[in-house]
Amino acid sequence: MKTLFSVAGLCLWLSLSAVGQQAAPADMILLNGKVFTADAARPTAEALAIRGERIVAVGTTAEVAQLAGPNTRRIDVQGRTITPGFNDAHNHFSPDPPGEVLTFKTLEPTWAEAAKAITDAAQKAPAGTWILGSVGYTILTNEQVNRAALDKLAPNHPVLLRAYYGHGYIANSPGLKKLKIKEKQHDPLGGYLERTSNRKLNGRFWEYAQWPSFRTLAEQVPDSAAIHELRQLSAEAVQFGITSMQLFSSMPIERFARLLVQARLPVRVRAIPFSTTTPQQRNISEARQLARLNPQSPQVKASGIKWVLDGTPYERGAALRQPYQDRPGWSGRLNFSEADVARMVQESVALRQQLLVHCAGDRSAEVVLQALENNGPAASWPARRVRIEHGDGVINDLIPRAKKLGVVVVQNPMHFSDPQLFHQRWGTSMQPLRSLLAAGIPVALGSDGPLNPFLNIMMASLTPSNPQEGITREQAVQAYTHGSAFAEFAESDKGRIAPGQLADVVVLSQDIFTVPPPALPGTSSVLTLIGGQVAYDAHVLK
Repeated sequence: MKTLFSVAGLCLWLSLSAVGQQAAPADMILLNGKVFTADAARPTAEALAIRGERIVAVGTTAEVAQLAGPNTRRIDVQGRTITPGFNDAHNHFSPDPPGEVLTFKTLEPTWAEAAKAITDAAQKAPAGTWILGSVGYTILTNEQVNRAALDKLAPNHPVLLRAYYGHGYIANSPGLKKLKIKEKQHDPLGGYLERTSNRKLNGRFWEYAQWPSFRTLAEQVPDSAAIHELRQLSAEAVQFGITSMQLFSSMPIERFARLLVQARLPVRVRAIPFSTTTPQQRNISEARQLARLNPQSPQVKASGIKWVLDGTPYERGAALRQPYQDRPGWSGRLNFSEADVARMVQESVALRQQLLVHCAGDRSAEVVLQALENNGPAASWPARRVRIEHGDGVINDLIPRAKKLGVVVVQNPMHFSDPQLFHQRWGTSMQPLRSLLAAGIPVALGSDGPLNPFLNIMMASLTPSNPQEGITREQAVQAYTHGSAFAEFAESDKGRIAPGQLADVVVLSQDIFTVPPPALPGTSSVLTLIGGQVAYDAHVLK
C-alpha cells in the first residue's frame, strides 16, 4: 500500500513538474489551505494554481508552489477552508417600482399588524404611491383580508400584499387597476381570481393569475433601476462566495438577458424564462426565442422552460395523493391537467430546452414522472435532465421512478424551517434529501429566498421537518457546487476544484465542516474568485 501511494505521489509530482517546465507559470496560487474540491478523483488538497480563467493544478502546498513564477500572485490562506464557488440553483429576480414597503418583525405578521402598517403608510405617502407588503399564510388564508378590507385602509393608494413564499396575492381596487386586472377578466390557465357572490373581483388571486403582476410591476421599473438592483444582488452574492446563480425573472427573457449583459456582473447567471398563460393556453413564445437569443457575454446564458404545477403546503396548494391532515377531503390542486403536463414534456423535447417543473406535492411529482414514462423510453430521459424544483413530494415509490428517468431534484433547504406547520399539513414523510442521494438521484441546492448558502447548508444537515433526511455538510456543499452545475449542464466547466475547471473558487471565513451548526450562517467569503479574477476581497489575506 505504501508503495502504491509512493507511485501515485511520484506521478503527481512528475505531472506538476512537467507543467512547470513546459508551460507558463501560474498567474495565481492559493497555498496552505483546507481544500474541499467536490472532485471524486481528489476530494481534498492543500493548494491550487490558476492560469487565465482556469485551474491548472491541485495538490499539496509544496507541489503547487513549484508552478509559481516571478509574477505569480501567491496567496497564503493560512489554513482556511477553500471550496468551489457556490451555485445558487434556484432564485428569483423581480424588481418593484418605487413605493412604500411594509416592514414587519416576522414573516408571519397578524392582520392587525398589517392593517396598522398599511394605514401608517397611506398617511405618509402621496396618493397613488404603491404600498407593497410581504406577508405569510396567516393573512393569505384569512378570507376576510380582501379588496374591500384594503380599500378601507388605503382608498387612494394601490396596495399589494404578497406571500413571502410566492403563492397568493391580495390587492385593493387601485392596486388591481395599476396591475391592469380588469373586473370581467377571465381566469388564466393554471390560475384563478377569487370573486364575490355577485361575480365582482374580491382582490385575492392565485398561481398563474398572480404572476403577470410581476411583469406589470417590472414594466414600471426603468432599466437603470433594474440594473442597479442586479448589481446589488451580485454584490451580496459574491460576499457569500456565490459565483453562479440560476435566476427566474418576471421580466420577458429578452429584456432580462439584455439587462444582465449591460449590468456587467462578476457572477455567472443562467436566465430562465418564467412563462405566462392566457385563458386559452400556455404561452411558449419566449421558450421559442431561446434558440436565437444569444447574450453577448460569457457570464450570461439563457435557457430552460419552467412551469409551476402546484402551490405550497403553506396555503395547502401543493397537490397531494392524500388529503391534508388539517383539512380532511382536500388534497390541494394541480395547476394544469395531466394532458397539459404531457404537452410540456413534448414541447421541451421539440424545442431542445431543459424542462423545469415546480412540484411541491407528491401528486404533482407523480404526474411529471408519468408524463415522462408515457413520452419516450426511460433511457432517453437522463440526458435531458428534467428538473423537479423543490421536490418535496419525490418520496417512497416515486424515488426509483425518478432515478430511472434521470430526474434532477433541486431542493431549497430553507423550506424545511417550519416543521410544526408542515407536520400539521402533511405529516413527516415529505421533503426528502438523504434518501434521494442514497438512491443516486442528482441533487442541487438553491436558496429560493435569502442568499446565504451556509444557512441552507445548516438546514440541509438538520432538516428539522424530517430529521432522518439530513445529509452531511460535505454532501450539502457537493450539491451546492457540482450538483448545481450538473443541474444546468455546466459540470464540465464548473462546480469542482480540478485541473481544467473554471477558477470559480472561494476562501471562507471559517471551517464550515467543523463549526457548530448554529455558527454556520455566520460564514462569509474572505476571497471570491470568478474565472481567476477577484470578485470580492475582504482584505484579510496577504
